[in-house]
Amino acid sequence: MKRFFVSAALILVCGATGPAAQDYAMHTDSAAAGSPTVTQTRDYEHSPVMLADSIVVTANRFHLASKRSIWPVEVVRLVPVQGEGDLEGTLDGQNGIDIRSYNGLGSLATLSNWGLFNRHMLLLYNGRVVKDYSLGGFNLSDYSAEEFERVEILKGPQSAFYGSDAVGGIVNLISPTSLMDRVDVTAKYGTLGLRRYLVNLSRHLGRFGLGALAGFSQTDNGRDNAGSERWTVNVRSDYLSEDNRHHASLSARYFDDSLGVPGPQPDPLYTPVHGSRESSSLYDHQMDENYSLDMQYRFTDPSVGEAQLDVFWEKKNLDYHGLYNYFSFTDSTVDSVDVYMHSIYNKRSSGVNARYMKQLEPLDVAAGVDWLSGSMRATGSDRTQGTNTVGTLAPYEYGWDSYNFWSASQDQFDVWGTTNYHATSTYELDISGRLQFVKNRQAQPSYNLGFLLRPADFLRLKIGYGYAFRLPTIAEQFADEVYTAGNTELAPETSRSLIATLSASSSDNRVSARSTFFYQTVDSLIQYFYDPTVFRHVPRNVKRFKTRGLDLSLRYGITDGLTAAWSGVYQKAQQSTNSGDDFIDAYYVPSFKWRTDFDMSRQRFDLNLNLVYTSSRYMTLFDGSTKTISPVYEFGISATAALSRTISVSLTGYDLTDRGRPDQFGFMQSDMDYPSPGRRLVLSTGIALK
Repeated sequence: MKRFFVSAALILVCGATGPAAQDYAMHTDSAAAGSPTVTQTRDYEHSPVMLADSIVVTANRFHLASKRSIWPVEVVRLVPVQGEGDLEGTLDGQNGIDIRSYNGLGSLATLSNWGLFNRHMLLLYNGRVVKDYSLGGFNLSDYSAEEFERVEILKGPQSAFYGSDAVGGIVNLISPTSLMDRVDVTAKYGTLGLRRYLVNLSRHLGRFGLGALAGFSQTDNGRDNAGSERWTVNVRSDYLSEDNRHHASLSARYFDDSLGVPGPQPDPLYTPVHGSRESSSLYDHQMDENYSLDMQYRFTDPSVGEAQLDVFWEKKNLDYHGLYNYFSFTDSTVDSVDVYMHSIYNKRSSGVNARYMKQLEPLDVAAGVDWLSGSMRATGSDRTQGTNTVGTLAPYEYGWDSYNFWSASQDQFDVWGTTNYHATSTYELDISGRLQFVKNRQAQPSYNLGFLLRPADFLRLKIGYGYAFRLPTIAEQFADEVYTAGNTELAPETSRSLIATLSASSSDNRVSARSTFFYQTVDSLIQYFYDPTVFRHVPRNVKRFKTRGLDLSLRYGITDGLTAAWSGVYQKAQQSTNSGDDFIDAYYVPSFKWRTDFDMSRQRFDLNLNLVYTSSRYMTLFDGSTKTISPVYEFGISATAALSRTISVSLTGYDLTDRGRPDQFGFMQSDMDYPSPGRRLVLSTGIALK
C-alpha cells in the first residue's frame, strides 16, 4: 500500500508548434518556442475541444501537421474557466484514454493507453522529460489544467524520440507564453467542498515578456481522510529577437499539496480500531513538494536550420505517514497489531538536451543528444506494537522498531537521429533511432520505422513499427527498505509495436475519421515477489504483456458552431501469470472505452455534452478469487456564458449519472472498493482583461 501511493510521475509527450506564423503557436516541443508576431490573449468563449488536425506538432521532432504523423496524435485544448481544473476530468475518455483517480479530486491520478500500465507512458512538461525514480509512472494531479494552453498526446512507442519509458506514448503539457498581455482571475466553487482560485498575469514589454501564475485549491471529496489542499506558483519570462531568429525563455514552478490517503473499505466484521467503518488506513497522510527550473534557447534561420538547447533542474520531496491496525485471524491470543510508518523520499533530476534540425528537400533531418541525471534518497521508520490478551503471560505488550536509509543515482546519455523522406506528395518514409548509455549497463537501442501513403487528397494510409523500452527505476534497482529490496540485475522492459492507420477527411474538413489497428507486446515485465531468504519483496523480470485492438475517432461539423465527435478504443489486453507463455486477461484493463462529445457555440454561449463509457474490469485478488467492476456510463455537461467581453460564468457537471466509478479494488474479496466522488457540480467565474 505504501509503495503504491509513493509512486508518482512519468509520462511521455510530444512537443508543440503552432499552425501559422501570424497566429501565436508553439513551434517546437517546448512551452513557448513560437515566433509570435502579434499579441494574443486566451479565448475563453469556447469549450475544451480537439483542435483541427492541421495544427503543427513535433511528434517526431519535426514540425509536422498531425496528418503527417505516423503515430496517432491528439491535441486537447484547455479552458481554465471551465470545470474544477483537474486534468483527469478533462482527459478521461478522450480517444480511449483511461484515467484512474483513486481517492477523488487532487489524489493520485494515472493514465493508461492501449491497456499499457501507467509506468509505460512518459510525461513531458513543456517538452522536457519529467522523471520519477520510485516505481515509475506519473501523477496527473501534480498539475492543474489552468496552468496549460493545451495537452498533446502521442500514442505508440516513442523511445526512439524521447528515450526510456516512452513505450505506450507521451503526454506533453504546454504552458502559455509570457509574450502576451493578460490578466486572468478565476474562482470556482463546487460540491464536495471544492474551492479553487487562480490568478494568471503576463505583460508583453517589447521583445520581452514576463508572466506569473498562482493557484490554490481545496476539497474534502466527501469521504473521511480523502481531502486535498494544493498550491501552485509559476513564473516565466521570454525573449524574442526582432528578426524572430533568437528565442530564450526562463521558467520556475513550485507545487505543494497535502492530502489524505484512505484505504479500501474493509470487511465490516474487522473494522480497524484506529479508523472508521470506511477506511482501513484512516490516518495515512501524504505531502508533496515539487520545484523545477527550466531554461531554453532556440536559434532559427531558414538557410542554417534550427538549433535548440534546453537545461532543467527538478526536485521532488514526498513525506508519507501511515497508521494501520491489523487483527490476527488465526491467533486468538493477539488482540491487535498497530503499525506506524513514516517515509521520506527526496528525488532530484537535471538534464541538458541539444538538438539540430534542417530541411534538405526532399529530406528533413534532425539529430541530438540528451543527458539526464537523477538521484533518490529514502528514509523510513516503522514501529509495530502488539497486545497479548490471554495466556500464561497475559496481559503484556510487545513492540518492534526499525529505521532504514538508502540513496542511489543514475545518469543517462542518449544520442538520436531521425529522417523524413518525402520526394513526392504521394508517400513519405520515416526512420528514427536512439542509443542510450547507462553506467554498468549495455547500451540500449530503440527505433521507429514509418510509411505514409496518400492515394488521394482525402485519404491517408500509415504503417508504423517501433521498438521501445523502459529502464528499471532507481528504487527497483537499489532500494533497501523494511519491506522491499532492489535488484541490480533487472533487465529493461522492452516493447515491439505495429500499427496500421487509415484516415479520411472531407475537402472542407467538416468530416474526419481515423481507424488505427495496433498490436503491441512488452517483454521482461518487472514484478515484485516475496523472497523468504531476505524476508522482503524483490522485483524480478518474469512477466509478459500483449495488447491488440482498434483505436477509432470520428468528428463531424454539423453546422457552424455545432460539432459532434466520438472516439474510443476496443482492445484485448493479456498478461502472463508467470515467466511462461500462458496468458490471462490483463488486470483492470477495460476492453472498451469511448467518449462522445457534442459542442455548440452560439455568440456568447457555449455548451458541451459528453458521455463516457468504461466497460467491465476485473482483477485476481490475494486469495486467488476474482473481483469484477461493472460497466459504467458517466454523463457530463458544461455550459459557459460570456456576460461581457471580460466576464464569463460556467457551470460544469461531472458523472451526473452518479455511478461513482471505482478506480481501484480492495485487496480481499470481502473488501469494498475505492469509491470515486460520483456526481459533482462546479460553478466557475472568470475575468479576462485584454
